[in-house]
Formats: sequence, structure tokens, C-alpha cells
Amino acid sequence: MSQREPKRLPFSSLDEMIDQNYTIQGAKPYISNDLGIISSTNTYQVLKKLLTPSLPYRVDDFRFIVFEEADVEVTANLRKYHITDNTLGFMGNGGIIQMDKVNKQIKMSGIVLKEDYLRLAMGGRLPTIFNGTQRNNYVQIENSERVMLENMITMLRALVDEDGYSRETLSSMIATIINFVASLFERHGATQPVVQSRQQRVFEQFIDLVNTYCSRYHTLDFYADRLCITQRYLGTLVRQASGTTAKEWIDRAIINEAKVALKHSDVTVAQLADRLNFPNPSFFCKYFKRMTGLTPTEYQKK
Repeated sequence: MSQREPKRLPFSSLDEMIDQNYTIQGAKPYISNDLGIISSTNTYQVLKKLLTPSLPYRVDDFRFIVFEEADVEVTANLRKYHITDNTLGFMGNGGIIQMDKVNKQIKMSGIVLKEDYLRLAMGGRLPTIFNGTQRNNYVQIENSERVMLENMITMLRALVDEDGYSRETLSSMIATIINFVASLFERHGATQPVVQSRQQRVFEQFIDLVNTYCSRYHTLDFYADRLCITQRYLGTLVRQASGTTAKEWIDRAIINEAKVALKHSDVTVAQLADRLNFPNPSFFCKYFKRMTGLTPTEYQKK
């Protein structure tokens, strides 16, 4: 029997959590074009309606969830997890999640972000654990840590209800929450396995190099030379480790650098093209539009 292609669980699915036909206990979820916030919400009925048991879904964004109350069995990227009280969960862009069994009410808090917005909030740099090597993970945290994280999310939820709130403040709060979540994963042993495969080790090294040098070097040969392997072998290892080609990772890093500059500085398109080592502004504009569907100027004004 052929494997079923997972249904997509898009960012827009959060709209259903605000639908008046669903009974939600707790703070009303918030959703904008790029950000969703769930604060101390009982989502049992919502999840039962949104997720068909034993059916896989592919996530199209980044979701960071902390469970105050839960007894749920899930399969995430072929690994089975039992989610209980005080569990911290992460679902990354492209991850596959399947709800196997829900045994009781679920009370949780969390934030959901589109990848572009997450990287903008983080200044273009994600903590290592969220940079693509892992698409899903769950860890047990201390009750005090869960309460602290919930309080941070509650503050974020309150901020977006304020008239004229600062976008810079919002981004800073999001970055603080993501860094705290990353520290909890590291503290509770959800970083990379102690024994890594060769492709995992090479991928980690490759991502570090891309984050450092993507503004100057756009082709695979530079990174292969730095890792002392052939381009073909590097491409194979990166695809095995991440499911994505090495060139796609380089392109993604370049575009993220461009988006951060366009949204958070007064740089001109010509200056940015030069900064990112493109031969001329026209070439950069065509590249940016091919990757994003917008010209740099259109993106800056959006």
C-alpha cells in the first residue's frame, strides 16, 4: 500500500480556533498574517475537530507549544511521543504530525509563526535546534519552567491587544520567548543525539558555514571546499539529513538576510545587492522575485 501524502496544516487553520462555533475556554486566541498566540486555552474540542486521528498533517510554519494539562499520543516525523502535563513541544516548517490518541482535556499555551516572520524577529538567526535539523520534538520540563513560559506568552498576548504597540517590542518579546524555549530544549536533552550520523554532523557544519558566509558566497563549491568534501557528496549528505537540497538552504539564508535588511534598515536595493555580493541590482531583483514572488521594493512596502 502506498504511503499517504500528509494533509497540510496551514497557518490559516488557526482561524478555526477563533470560529464562534467552537467552544474555547481561556483567553481568545490571536492571529494576524504572521503570528498566532494561544494563551492558557483549553483546546480539546478544537483539536478533535481540526485533526483527524491517525491522519498525518504537514505543518507549514513554526509552532512552539507548552502543555499545562495533556494526555495525548502523537507520531511526529515517524517518532512516537506521549505528551503529558508540563510538556514542551516544537513543530517546525515541513514537519509531519499525527494525533494518535487524546485521553483527556488539553490546556496549552503557545505561539505560531510563519518562517519569514520568525527569522525577522530573530534577526535572521535561529537557535541551532530550530535551524532545520529537527522538525518536531517534545520534552518534559519543570512545573516552574512551564509557568514562566506561560507568563511570557501571556504578556505577548496582552501586548498585541494594546493600541499602537511597538513592532520592535513585539519582535524582541518573540525573540526572548524563542531563546528561552531553545534553552529549555537544551537543558532537558532535546538537542542533537550524542551519537550523530555523518550526514547530521556535516549538515550542522554546513548550516553554520551558510549562516556565516551566505552574504558573500552563493555557490556550493565554497562550502564543499571548507568541509573538504566534493560538492556532490555534500549535496547528498545535506539532503539525507534535512530533506532539502544544499542550494535551497543557501538560497533561504540569502533571502532571509535580504528580508531582514529590507524590513529593518534604510538600505537601498542597490546597496543591498552589493552587500549580498550580487553582480548588479537588476540580477538581485530578479533573484529575489524568483524566490519570493515579490520585488525587493514590493516586499519592503508590504
